[in-house]
Amino acid sequence: MKIKLTKLPKSEIQLDVVVDEKAFEAYREKGFKAIQQVVEIDGFRKGNAPEDMIIKKYGEMTILEEMANIALRDAYVEAIKEHKFNPVADPKVTITKLAKGNPLELTMIVPIIPEVELPSYKNTAKEVVVEEKIEVTDKDIDDVVEELRKGRSHQHAHEHEGHDHADHEGHDHSQDEVTIPELNDEFAQSFGDDFKTLNDLRTKIGENMKLEKEQKSREKRRAAIMEKLIAETKTELPDAIIENELSNMLSQMKADVTRYGGTWEDYLTHSKKTEEEMKASWRTDAGKRAMSQLVLHKIAEAEKLIATEEEVEVELVRLMTQMQDVDEERAKGYLYQALTNEKVLKFLEQSS
Repeated sequence: MKIKLTKLPKSEIQLDVVVDEKAFEAYREKGFKAIQQVVEIDGFRKGNAPEDMIIKKYGEMTILEEMANIALRDAYVEAIKEHKFNPVADPKVTITKLAKGNPLELTMIVPIIPEVELPSYKNTAKEVVVEEKIEVTDKDIDDVVEELRKGRSHQHAHEHEGHDHADHEGHDHSQDEVTIPELNDEFAQSFGDDFKTLNDLRTKIGENMKLEKEQKSREKRRAAIMEKLIAETKTELPDAIIENELSNMLSQMKADVTRYGGTWEDYLTHSKKTEEEMKASWRTDAGKRAMSQLVLHKIAEAEKLIATEEEVEVELVRLMTQMQDVDEERAKGYLYQALTNEKVLKFLEQSS
């Protein structure tokens, strides 16, 4: 078996395979047995028909094609061993020569994990500064407290509705019950034992708002770091990786629509777009997502920032208590990637 590898653009390779006449003929028994199991010949139980009768009814090419299928699977495994590449999707196969008593010749086009030339990622991360003053003003806290008061007044009205809806004289009391509670220690205590005074409540609101603003600022900086890294990374993404990302995005969108009680058909009708049109509009975003994952993966490898089995197990237990019907193996794969990505992003943040 001869395998010649040629590099193509966009992280694809071409494998030209020649299986000589003798080696190809050695696949005959396997090819015949596979066909014998599925064809039907009158007077014979399935799996028992003789070769000459199968050829008479279905033709010699039926067996040759099955031999070629088995041979190309072997050739593909052999090629991966010999040339050490990592495919990201199934190969596209073209059989260029197939005839009895001849060598088998075929071509495979294989999309592979691209070679990635990373920039100096620590320096890149250092250069990204998100100028943002994180402060929580008294007015910010006042606004939240006011929302809480309104929330409590509506709740109060709802609780009384139906109980005192009308008295004996037919007077409607439901409007009388809508009172906004006073801002005092008692109001604060209604939110739990942690709050003895109104000041306790205001302090906690301030702390939570600060944490939220810090989180948003961190996410903004992470996004800016990744944007810069993607722009400075040299690689060529195969179409298969982008198509895979688009399929993931579509699956996610379908799951979201279903979760909110809609149907996918209604959603398409409402958006006036076909699935293909949607995917076309997401293509740039899908490329960025795929690039982002590739860059994070390469940095994780270089810096040995890999999620451990223990870390994945801890998160898996947490996930399974929150969600029913979790596919354990898929969840593990997802968590491994998510935890590894988080380690890399933290590392990049701290590079400044």
